[in-house]
Amino acid sequence: MSTSDSSPPDSQARRPDYADVSPHDLVQVGFIFRPHGMKGELKIDPEATDDPARFEELPTVYVGARAHRVHRYSVASVRYQQTKRGVTVILGLDGIEDRDAAEAIAKRKVYATEEALGLRDGELFAHQLVGWDVVTEDGTVLGTVANLMEMPAQDTFVVRRADGGEAMIPAVEDFVLALDEEAEQVVVRPIEGLLGD
Repeated sequence: MSTSDSSPPDSQARRPDYADVSPHDLVQVGFIFRPHGMKGELKIDPEATDDPARFEELPTVYVGARAHRVHRYSVASVRYQQTKRGVTVILGLDGIEDRDAAEAIAKRKVYATEEALGLRDGELFAHQLVGWDVVTEDGTVLGTVANLMEMPAQDTFVVRRADGGEAMIPAVEDFVLALDEEAEQVVVRPIEGLLGD
């Protein structure tokens, strides 16, 4: 009688250990530039979030090239570094203990769940609007959102027109009527001359 183990291999063991979280529940909050120092800390570009201090409120982050393939890490430490480009977040993660481990996850995106960020229903980060259509009340497409700039008086949408030009629309109720998340549209009521026509 054969005593060899003929049981099938565990296919689950061969799968990458991705976090069990829906990509629809994740919001990008940063991008890993590179390691910082020798103890596993990471330099994070926090441009994707409106406030770098949000990292201090996150017990957990998710790291990956895309939202549907991420690994879960507990946040061990958060501090900041002022650079010519602005504020850089220096992030420590449990399990990332040395430079080699940090190098292995460099150039990846950092996500958090909407629940952890405390986003209310209908609340969005500015970067999530990039690429949305900008339309008038009657459905006329004016262009797409290229950027949302923080200006001294008010935030301003940069709209890329079909002809390659750009227009600026103040992000205030007088001009922006609605953000249609389902249709991914910014509904506006432009006044004469606002779009450079």
